Amino acid sequence: MVVLACILAGCTWVQPDPGADQVRIMQAHQVSGCDRLASTTVSVRDRVAAVQRSPGKVEEELETLARNSAIDINGDTIVPDGPAQDGRRRYIIYYCGEG
Repeated sequence: MVVLACILAGCTWVQPDPGADQVRIMQAHQVSGCDRLASTTVSVRDRVAAVQRSPGKVEEELETLARNSAIDINGDTIVPDGPAQDGRRRYIIYYCGEG
């Protein structure tokens, strides 16, 4: 059981929507000329069977979910709004129109 939990802790369950790989991740100071569209709070499991998942994997999945949310509203840029905590993170979605 412990081995299975350790293996699952490294798995990625979130898949990008078509076009999500084109959504950029930037910092707040980089989007001054962009249009703010919305915010989104995304979450994933940060533990599997009491085993802490890799913070890098959790972060990757949070970014993928935020990119997917941006695609849904025609955004092309996301900006993290604070640190990830307990498998949750808020992002601001922008349209910058640059490519």
